[in-house]
Amino acid sequence: MKTFTKTLAVVGMTFGIAGVASANVEFVPSDDTASTNICVSAAEGNKNNLRDAIENAGVSKRYVATKMTCNDMPVIEFVAQYSENPDAINSYITNGKYNSSSFIASVNAAN
Repeated sequence: MKTFTKTLAVVGMTFGIAGVASANVEFVPSDDTASTNICVSAAEGNKNNLRDAIENAGVSKRYVATKMTCNDMPVIEFVAQYSENPDAINSYITNGKYNSSSFIASVNAAN
C-alpha cells in the first residue's frame, strides 16, 4: 500500500510540475520580421496587437490561417498550443470558423 501511495504522489507531482512549466512559456522574437511579429502577437493572445501586426505585414487573416507557420507549426496549431487566449485568437484569425474541439475552416479558393 505504501508503494502505491508513493507512486501516486510522484505521478501527481510530475503532472503538477509539468503544468507549471508549460504555463510559463515566454516567446522572445529572434528577429523583427513581420511573420515573427504576427507569431508573437498571436501567442500573447492580444487581438488588437495581432490585428496591427497583420496589417503592418500587409497580409490577410486568411493568409495567416492557411499559409503561415510559427516555429514550423501552422499558426492555428501554434496558437492552440501556446497562446494565452487560443479560442479568441484562432476565432479572430479564421473569421469565426474556429472551434477548439474540431477546427473546420472552409477555405474558398476564390477568396
